[in-house]
Amino acid sequence: MARLKNTILAGATLFAALGTGFVMQSSPVAELRYGPQASQAKEAQTHTSDPVYSGVNPFSGITALELTSIAYTSAPAMQLQTMAAEPVMPRLAPGLLDVEDHKRDDLSEALVLASASVAASGLDAVTSDCHATLVARPMAAAMVDLTLSAPCEAGARVTLHHNGMMITEEMDEAGVLAVQLPALSQTAVYMAAFDSGLTAMAKTEITSLDIYDRVVVQWQGPGEMQIHALEFGANYGDAGHVCSQAPRDMEQAALGKGGFMTEHGRAMPDQDLRAQVYTFPSGTSAQSGDIVLSVETEVTAQTCGRLMEGQALQIMGGGALSVKDLTIDIPGCDATGGFLVLKNLLQDLKIARN
Repeated sequence: MARLKNTILAGATLFAALGTGFVMQSSPVAELRYGPQASQAKEAQTHTSDPVYSGVNPFSGITALELTSIAYTSAPAMQLQTMAAEPVMPRLAPGLLDVEDHKRDDLSEALVLASASVAASGLDAVTSDCHATLVARPMAAAMVDLTLSAPCEAGARVTLHHNGMMITEEMDEAGVLAVQLPALSQTAVYMAAFDSGLTAMAKTEITSLDIYDRVVVQWQGPGEMQIHALEFGANYGDAGHVCSQAPRDMEQAALGKGGFMTEHGRAMPDQDLRAQVYTFPSGTSAQSGDIVLSVETEVTAQTCGRLMEGQALQIMGGGALSVKDLTIDIPGCDATGGFLVLKNLLQDLKIARN
């Protein structure tokens, strides 16, 4: 499917990736790409502004937490299953629970209980009735199932941290949260931090990480940064176009058939952190060729005329994690409905046949 573009309307600053260009796409173009309608538009131009940064990117550093009473203990499988009965599981990768990697081991989980100083909240200490537990369980496609229990934090906002990735979620009315997150390191450590100062941590080993390529785009505030993966020459709308509208399930990746997309975090009125993740089984793929990656964001009434801050994380075959900070100057509200397309933020994947 042809991709029509019109003149760009804004500039962006990419730290550690100053060569990144982007184009502006109109609402009719979005209809062409995501629906049956088509319209004409002007040819695109590309532009990258001078690297002038106006503030502190929220993903550039993680505030240190003072942890106390940390204990690592073995957690039998039966105990883990009974921690929370039928938890609500938002933003799960479909097909996750029934698929196993050929390299996945029968690993024991580690449970870490942690409490934190809460002097800033006006409390003297975390009481025995106010504690949090976090369980991490390795799953297929180098994903991890997390179950967080904090009865005294029912309905509270919580920030989940893992190797530079940060998202915000909300506990249910029983003080339980169940989510699945990608692993970005073989020894995967996850931390849950509440506004009250209460924290919990969990650690697990991921033996299949080296057979996957994984990219994460995370951002703060309203709007979305959307990953688009065009696998092996696919165009927009083809079967090989993987995005949030066509995410596939992770069984495709676990079987070496293709990549999949997951979305993480919950939109909230104040300072929400969200992410999209694309994962491809580079070590077991039956096909060879290139996967073209791009990031897009729509100009909306909530984002027009504002700065949008985020970060891109990328890990290839279990190697070193690369990080790029990103600040986008969103066009004014007269551009509402258009899309900014960042062409070179992510490194395209080159897949060899296995």
